[in-house]
Amino acid sequence: MYGSGVYALYYNGPHELYAPISSPECRIPIYVGQARPQGTRKAVVDNSEASVALWDRLVKDHKSSIEQVHDLEVEHFLVRYLVAIEAFVSLAERVMIRRYRPVWNSIVDGFGNHDPGKPRRKTGRRPPWDELHPGRWWSHPLNMPTPSRVPANLSRDRVRAFFAGQLSEEDIEGIEAESTD
Repeated sequence: MYGSGVYALYYNGPHELYAPISSPECRIPIYVGQARPQGTRKAVVDNSEASVALWDRLVKDHKSSIEQVHDLEVEHFLVRYLVAIEAFVSLAERVMIRRYRPVWNSIVDGFGNHDPGKPRRKTGRRPPWDELHPGRWWSHPLNMPTPSRVPANLSRDRVRAFFAGQLSEEDIEGIEAESTD
């Protein structure tokens, strides 16, 4: 697939934590994201070849992340995507996140993170997603020694409370704000 776009990942597997949204019908996304060509944010995009940003994001980044972790299987995920002109991609992503509140966007931050690079790995904290689903090589404690401020057991409790409808809008916004600290 060529181009920029927006996408939603859906879970359809046996992991007990995600049982409330596990479905082959792709009703509630576990994660929503966007893909734009490298350099887009700073307006230095090379338009000489068709972009494969969407393909790369889904296959090279997300599929690879899921394959590396110990408690998830890539075959338990489904994806829906829309190739769109770049001007609408960020807006579409924001609308989908606000509408569906995917758990990996709002409660457990870090799935969409890239390897921050060796110098920043040594000084940065592991994302909460990597505490909950360990296995990505770059977030291993030997590579990124500082744990997340949100331990795995707290993320599990938050996910269960979220799916049970026990978190207020203020609670969710507070959790989302943690990821920007």
